[in-house]
Amino acid sequence: MKNSLFLLLFLCFIPCVSQTLKIDELTSDDYLSDLSVLNQLIKKQHPNPYKIISEKEQLKEKKQALTLLKKTPSYPNFLKCINRIGDGHLAYGPPDEFTYDMIENSSFFPFPVFVKDHRIFTNIKSKILPYGTEITRIQNITTQELVDRMNKHIHGDNYSVTKTASELTSSFPLYFSNLIERNPKTFKIEYLDIKTKDVKTITLSSIDYYELYRIDKLSILPINKLEKESTIHPHYYKEKKIGVLTVNSFDLTETYAYEEFSKFFKRVNKEKYNNIAIDLRNNEGGNPNIAALLFSFITDSSFKNVFNYRASSIKIEKENLLNDYGNPAGEDEVRGFENFLYQRFNETKDSLYIGNDRLKEGVLENFPADKDNFKGNVYLIVGGQTFSAAVYFAKLFKDHNRGKTIGEETGGNENSTFAGYFLTYKLPKTKLQVRIPITELFFDKNTTSKHGIIPDNKIPIQKYLEYSLLEKDPEIQFLFDTYLH
Repeated sequence: MKNSLFLLLFLCFIPCVSQTLKIDELTSDDYLSDLSVLNQLIKKQHPNPYKIISEKEQLKEKKQALTLLKKTPSYPNFLKCINRIGDGHLAYGPPDEFTYDMIENSSFFPFPVFVKDHRIFTNIKSKILPYGTEITRIQNITTQELVDRMNKHIHGDNYSVTKTASELTSSFPLYFSNLIERNPKTFKIEYLDIKTKDVKTITLSSIDYYELYRIDKLSILPINKLEKESTIHPHYYKEKKIGVLTVNSFDLTETYAYEEFSKFFKRVNKEKYNNIAIDLRNNEGGNPNIAALLFSFITDSSFKNVFNYRASSIKIEKENLLNDYGNPAGEDEVRGFENFLYQRFNETKDSLYIGNDRLKEGVLENFPADKDNFKGNVYLIVGGQTFSAAVYFAKLFKDHNRGKTIGEETGGNENSTFAGYFLTYKLPKTKLQVRIPITELFFDKNTTSKHGIIPDNKIPIQKYLEYSLLEKDPEIQFLFDTYLH
């Protein structure tokens, strides 16, 4: 699932059908009632809601937010209370009325930023604060604290902060408005002078949503804007004899994916390229089998394509459930899906459910190398947005020692993630939609790891800033300078 600043707004939200809702008329009891419904839904349907953080710790984390909600009932304060359990696939979608209210009644931080290692930098050319200026405080809050506070609401698996940083780079003004301060008139900004590194302070006026939309288009990073617009994009650096294949999703048909992969590898083989890079920085997953298909183009032998799913329940809570079209799910739809799960999951001794051979139907577990496989050097680029099936590819790449990995720790866990099958509910009072994963996808027997794929080479922060100020794609330029010089 791709996040878009002006479509999904924030918190990994999912798009919603238009609602009839008067936000101003919602009461504290309405919000608390829906939070209770939400909590029960997650308990019943999520495969392991307390794997990352215990129920006691979750309640402790929400205590302050609940106090604020009771004192000042509002939709933004309600959203601060929704369950965030360290699961990067658990997603929420507010009704249209919230979006309209935010556009009309919120004010925003006045320029885009990029975030790296809990540090925040300006991401626009400006005479006031030059591009690349480091911001150290906003509204007297340190950037370290800001990122930590937002990480509680926006994160990858296991509260991955690299995922948080990538989301803030995309949408910092929106997150600040909805999670920190809704309607500030001005922003007090402490920063380091880009030349002298002296600490300075400036106060700037906030901007409205329309100016935010305009100014966001002027951001410098990411550099690879064309590549991001395509699902699959090949870039051939002819002078350096390296091809870069950007794959932004594995949610693809096999026919389309094979055709695009094959064209790229046939060309680099024909033109005798010695090096290629596969860029998964913005790939948030999809079908693990498509990830395996891509790997078949860079291996010269068969490999094990083994993954499975498990669930804590194969019974579905019917009340407030939506179907794939956003309408209330009917009895036949619910019964049909329960039958699907019953046929494909077997109960274990510890009362869990594991995928059986019927679930694996069509999965090629002994995957052969493709006839057009590439035998040269392969580099893999990953980051905080690398998630789910894209992490599965990175794991295959790492386990088979196929090459060097560059970038940031993946936002998705290295061995397992909550994905595969989902249910979407609409809470009765607030009309908030919640997409709950009901299965855990695992590609390793060890499912207790607490981190993503760690790259072989993380770009030093000073080198990243140097490339950014030169308006070079940091990961690509680092690859060139480190391995192809």
